[in-house]
Amino acid sequence: MKRIAVLGSTGSIGTQTLSVIADNASDMKVTALAAAGNRLDLLKEQVLRFQPEIVGIYDENAAKAFKTQISGISDCNVVAGMDGLVEIAVLPHTDVVVTAFVGMMGIRPTVAAIRAHKDIALANKETLVTAGHIIMPLALKEGISILPVDSEHSAIFQYLRKEPARDQLRRILLTASGGPFRTYTAEQM
Repeated sequence: MKRIAVLGSTGSIGTQTLSVIADNASDMKVTALAAAGNRLDLLKEQVLRFQPEIVGIYDENAAKAFKTQISGISDCNVVAGMDGLVEIAVLPHTDVVVTAFVGMMGIRPTVAAIRAHKDIALANKETLVTAGHIIMPLALKEGISILPVDSEHSAIFQYLRKEPARDQLRRILLTASGGPFRTYTAEQM
């Protein structure tokens, strides 16, 4: 049984992760959920469905409101701010931490999870773009796997794991199908 904490549970990757977990409930369990704090109705649905023991909300005012919302319908602990996200990332009985926050919000929880010997399912590119020089050596030192779950990165990762295919690789072309470059012309790129 893989025990999973999902940081960024109300975003696209987070909701898809929870869908996979639901489809594999005999092999996977949600230990914790975390969100920025702008989609509390969806987070409430997730809490009721997956019954995590702890929920983290980055926005402290939203965390207070959420605690009131779920009072009487769930006994999960609600934590707030960056300290709450880090607390979730280091839960002793979590095996894998999915880091799917947008932007740099995922850096500190990712570092904390690595130091706590949690494998990382990384959907947050910014974590490596801005702190890869810290994250990757730390993961290597701690013997932690960082598994890319964002579509393009996961496809490259899966391809590179195949021995014959890797030997034939000449170059990798990344498309700019989304994000800030999706409307750029070829000249702008």
